[in-house]
Formats: sequence, structure tokens, C-alpha cells
Amino acid sequence: MREQKAKTLTDGTGTTLLAQLAEVEQYAPIVRYLLRSMQAGGELAATLIEHMIADAEEYLSTSESAGVIKPSREPAARARYLAYQATGSMVLWFTLHGAGAAPDQFAALFRRYIDDLTLPALELFTEGLLVDRSMLDEYLMYVPDPPAAPGADTAAP
Repeated sequence: MREQKAKTLTDGTGTTLLAQLAEVEQYAPIVRYLLRSMQAGGELAATLIEHMIADAEEYLSTSESAGVIKPSREPAARARYLAYQATGSMVLWFTLHGAGAAPDQFAALFRRYIDDLTLPALELFTEGLLVDRSMLDEYLMYVPDPPAAPGADTAAP
């Protein structure tokens, strides 16, 4: 899955994404395992999410270098947020819509999940949500020692 995400986020087009969406059911067993692991909690879930975060940091960095992803003030924090957001929304969706689904029904449920969330996710990530950056600017003024803007030179004079 890491390789597929990296491929999607470095080619800069929708072609790879559309090809992956066409065959999303092939990832259903891995996603089911991920869901069950997160729902069970404990050390396995903690280790799994940390690996996912590390993978996300890596492919987001590669995507930044490829000019497809905007730089972040805090790349590690962004990767952690995205991993939490993705796994949390998936756990919630499947808890609400497929908690009792048999293993042979899971691929169809996973397709439905992808169909439900792809458009709003792409819209949010490509067009944004807020109409201006005033909330970010106010927050950066509020926090002590805000991180430098993406791409800013932080070396001392």
C-alpha cells in the first residue's frame, strides 16, 4: 500500500489514482486487517500506526521533492495527523456501516467506503476548506516559537 500511495502522490496526475480506484477491492484484506488491529488496540495497533506514520513521512517528503505536495511547517506532525485522520475515519465508517460484515462482504463494503469519501477528500486536499489563512495566521501568533514557513531558511545569520 505504501508503494501505491507513493506512486499516486509523485506522478502528479489522476491517472494512477484512477487505476488504483478501479481495483480497490484488491486492498480489502489488508484494510480489514488494519481495521481489526486498530479496533483491538494495544501494542500491535500502536506499532502499526507508527509504521504507517513513518511511511507517510517518507512518501510525503518524496512528493514534496516531486513538486506534487506542498511543503509543511511540521512534516512529521502532518504525517501523523493524516495517518490518524485516515485510520480514524475508516474505523468509524466501518463501525457504523459494516461492523457485522462477513469477510466475503468486506471488499464490497470497502468499495462503498472509497466511493463515499474519495470526492470530498480530493476536494478538501486539492481546493482547501477555508477561504483565507486568517485562522492559521492567528494560531501562529498565539503559539510560542511558531515553526518557520515552508521553504524558509532557518539558518542563523
